[in-house]
Amino acid sequence: MSSTLLRQLTCLIVACGIAHAANEPFEIKAGDRVVLIGDTWFEREGVAAALESRLYQRWAPRAFSVRNLSFAADRPDGVSRASFDPPGAGFKRMQEQIALVKPNVAIIGYGMAAALEELTYKTNDWTLNPDVARYGNDFTAARFQKDLNQLIDAITTANGGPVRLVFVAPIRPEDLRAQRPLLPSPKALTDILTSYHAAIAAVAKERGGRFVDTPALTPAAETLTFNSIHPTPAGLERWADLVAGDLGWASGGERKWTAAQATALRTILARKNDLFFHRWRPANHTYIFGFRKHEQGKNAAEMSQFDALLATADAAIATLAAGGEAPPLPVKTAEAPVDTAAPDPGFKLGDNISAQLWAANPLISKPLHLNWDARGRLWVASTPIYPQIEPGAIASDRIFVVEDTDHDGKADKSVVFSDELLIPSTVAPVERLDGKLEAYVGASTDLLLLADTNGDGKADTRRAVLSGFGTEDTHHTVHTLYWGHDGRLYFNQSIYIHTHLETPWGVVRLNSGGAFAYDTQSERVEVLIKGLCNTWGHVMNDEGQSFFSDGCGSTGITWGFPGGVFVHSEGAKYISPSISKGGYPKFCGLELIKSPLFPAAWQGSAITCDFRAHR
Repeated sequence: MSSTLLRQLTCLIVACGIAHAANEPFEIKAGDRVVLIGDTWFEREGVAAALESRLYQRWAPRAFSVRNLSFAADRPDGVSRASFDPPGAGFKRMQEQIALVKPNVAIIGYGMAAALEELTYKTNDWTLNPDVARYGNDFTAARFQKDLNQLIDAITTANGGPVRLVFVAPIRPEDLRAQRPLLPSPKALTDILTSYHAAIAAVAKERGGRFVDTPALTPAAETLTFNSIHPTPAGLERWADLVAGDLGWASGGERKWTAAQATALRTILARKNDLFFHRWRPANHTYIFGFRKHEQGKNAAEMSQFDALLATADAAIATLAAGGEAPPLPVKTAEAPVDTAAPDPGFKLGDNISAQLWAANPLISKPLHLNWDARGRLWVASTPIYPQIEPGAIASDRIFVVEDTDHDGKADKSVVFSDELLIPSTVAPVERLDGKLEAYVGASTDLLLLADTNGDGKADTRRAVLSGFGTEDTHHTVHTLYWGHDGRLYFNQSIYIHTHLETPWGVVRLNSGGAFAYDTQSERVEVLIKGLCNTWGHVMNDEGQSFFSDGCGSTGITWGFPGGVFVHSEGAKYISPSISKGGYPKFCGLELIKSPLFPAAWQGSAITCDFRAHR
């Protein structure tokens, strides 16, 4: 069916009075298959299930399904989904994902990322997105409107017939400079968003959809975000109230919900969304379905297991919506730390060098990355789940804080600062003046800020400060968090990862390896270098010069000057060499020695680990 015919059919449906009037509730019917699809805000809605819970409470006990296919920093052309392929392949992959759902109802939340990309392009801020030309330079509302119509055609095709549509406009960017002075003025973005707002409204009218004018619903004085564009937990709840109210989902319904039932619903919806995320966007995609599937392709059989689990989750939701007691979903828990003595590693040591065991099970378990804080505590990212989650398992990885309280040279105290994490690949503690603990943690697609607000030594809040890191390979995703001399937080990604970030300053995209610099005060993210294969080591010298070690590619150590492009960088025209000649094995970690605990001849030298040779 041609796109023209599809549009004519949609207009005919509207003319026949099937489209909902703006003052009527947008109805969800028994048997509906609802898809939520959009950019970062809608992706985060999938984690919280805030709007979705209101949808279910309004239309229970009708049996229907909801699936969230949103993707950080995405546009209606699916650009964030392209992975290793040219950007145009992103839309084909989006079509494949929509085919998993076959929706007859679509709630669409695009516009913010597209406007931010136009902002990036107009300001010529190549430090944010140095390869922006790879995605084309037609960053306009007219292009967005065309792509949005193309998306609706694809959804209609997947359903095999007309689709009922809701279009949710992006929120109004907030001016938070009174609380966070280094954030940008939102005026430039607001001006650009005006044309995208009009484009969405025009498509909604043309296609007979419901248009939710979010900025018009939100009082100007109301704060929804922590960085002017992304929601706080309370902001997400308020946004869900506004959208649900506009759609007629805020009150009424065919049954009453107790507070306990509403809480149980929210929990099971979040669990269902988590299962579906692992179904349509699985970790280690490169090894399961990609060009390295000869190594791990057998795990593709696990995807169908998620379908069965999703069916169980849907049945539990239906039982709860009908007023019954939803059965608990079966889960697999990660292994617990084992209380066994660590064996003598049997190190072969150089002259005048000694090594002692400082911490072992059960103080730590399955460590993947570690960092020290200024008080001598060791922060350890622990992940028994690695390299990917099993169907039915729950995210249960941890961050340990380990300490030598009696100063005898051996750790004697360990606290689980945070659990329920998904493959935490890196951790960096924050030094707060009030002594309370905070840490940035890279976990799957997110860079999280975990905070202990009540002083009990355990994190009680969690915020995704950045989201949009790829799932192609879990040993390549965001890693090596490092506080720079300039106060910025640096982190790296390896060659198979494709990152798409929304920031208040614009969109940041990086395909293949590289290193980022993140200013946590201004929320500005820059690409420091591009390239390298597995940049598992980063250190600065006294002058603030960055050096990187590589876990692949035989390049040894590289001087990472700003704007540098190195081996295997995607689309590179010129490649800079490393600074250590010769062939090298696989390195991880890097340090420049400046300590009286090491011999005089070592001072100023680089030290790293050859993990393949255990040395």
